[in-house]
Amino acid sequence: MTVNAHRAFDNSASGSYRKNLTPLDHEIEELRTARDKVRTTLKLAFSDWEEQVDAGTLFEDSVVASFTASAKKPNLSPKFRGQGSYSYHTLNQPTHNPPQEMDFDDGMFLPTSFISQDGTVHPAVASEGYFRLVEEALGSLCTQERWTLNPGKTKASCVRISLNNDRSHLDIALYAIPDDQYQVLVEKAIIASRNDYMADEAAGVRLSDAIYETIDPDQIMLAHRDDGWKVSDPRKLENWFAEAVQEHGPQLRRVARYLKGWRDQSWEKCRLSSIALMDCAVRFFDESKEDFVGRDDLAMLAMANILPSYLREEIRNPVVDGRLDEGWDDEPTPCRNEFVTMAEILRDNLAGAIKAKTKEEASKQLTSIFGVHFPDDSALIEVDSTSEAPAIVSSGVLGSLGSSNDAKTAVKIDGDDRYG
Repeated sequence: MTVNAHRAFDNSASGSYRKNLTPLDHEIEELRTARDKVRTTLKLAFSDWEEQVDAGTLFEDSVVASFTASAKKPNLSPKFRGQGSYSYHTLNQPTHNPPQEMDFDDGMFLPTSFISQDGTVHPAVASEGYFRLVEEALGSLCTQERWTLNPGKTKASCVRISLNNDRSHLDIALYAIPDDQYQVLVEKAIIASRNDYMADEAAGVRLSDAIYETIDPDQIMLAHRDDGWKVSDPRKLENWFAEAVQEHGPQLRRVARYLKGWRDQSWEKCRLSSIALMDCAVRFFDESKEDFVGRDDLAMLAMANILPSYLREEIRNPVVDGRLDEGWDDEPTPCRNEFVTMAEILRDNLAGAIKAKTKEEASKQLTSIFGVHFPDDSALIEVDSTSEAPAIVSSGVLGSLGSSNDAKTAVKIDGDDRYG
């Protein structure tokens, strides 16, 4: 005998795990309002940049040397584009709050001239000056709104604003794109009468689809506090996940969110990043031969069955050279074995819940696994009294069912401070 817990994971009629993980409307509205205030402030600051910083701070020396008293200083007009978990539709409510928070990411794209120097091509705007101008402009806004700019450890690749509501923060990544290429794309969009471009341009803030989708990937550079300018195309990750969801359906996105919810329940803070879990979910759906339509519980069971082996192996970044498990084996705080052990506990306890003898027992076990966001409602679970159990349950590869029912104390392993 097994249970069908799909409605406890996903249903729209009443509370479900997916629904409980979803940020509340007023929380999203607060984040959007804060983001829009930041965008407006930065738009104004860059239009009048000479009142904020001197040219020698904002631009490379070779560019400043070309300025003359009669020459018109560069006109800087940034555009913005949302990114991260909100854009992927995988943003979850925090579980252990604090320290976990909702992470709302925004990208600022500054059209500026590029220069050739020492055999490399990079923006005329200095990365340090870029951070300086952004932080100078946002300092006053944060004081006015009672927010905190760059709380705690300063992020190397973004500017962080804590909204001081103990639940959320904004991360603004600073990009540069070539202004000559940008102007060509603008002209093409106008000629093509792209409605999405015209609507976004009217607002004067958002980088339109017509422009964003056609920028040369090698010409998007990210400002880094330590490394200066780095080629970095945020579209690669966004497109990779969107294409995977298009291929496999929305269940992939839900499973990724469930995995993130399990992680947040299991650890207050850890190096098992959201992108690593998304990669595991995509790999599972790519490799799976089973059809779990209408059964998120069985999809999660199958995902949990393979997750320990994924975490034992090297996890490559799906879109750029690099790894998503960097430092997991490094002393003095290796964490790979911890992640594998917890994934094995998830596998065994989830299998035990699906094989529970009663709805009440299944509900209790599932709530223990996934925590406060999982609905404590046995009415959402159905007993399957048929003699034939689903293949994933009866396959015999799930380990010792229910062997790890005791809740494991949450541990803290320093991570990237990104919880969204």
